[in-house]
Amino acid sequence: MNSLTIDQIKTEYPDEWVLLGLDGENQSHIDHGEVLLHGKDYLELCYKSSEVPKTQLTTIIFTGIKNHNRKWLKATRLNEKPKKT
Repeated sequence: MNSLTIDQIKTEYPDEWVLLGLDGENQSHIDHGEVLLHGKDYLELCYKSSEVPKTQLTTIIFTGIKNHNRKWLKATRLNEKPKKT
């Protein structure tokens, strides 16, 4: 496995989504991995990642700056029906 550090990956693939193949040693802290796929489109990367063998341990990282203006919506399903008055 030709493993690269996260800093090397960020330098080589700036502002891209990267599918990393992991060696399975330390999964709690990822500091290196083998670049299996990369691209600007997250969904396209996800579709292409289905071709990777299921036995390969993988993760997806983004090498650019995260968008801090993103708004998240949390939906909660209520178990009770609304009361009629």
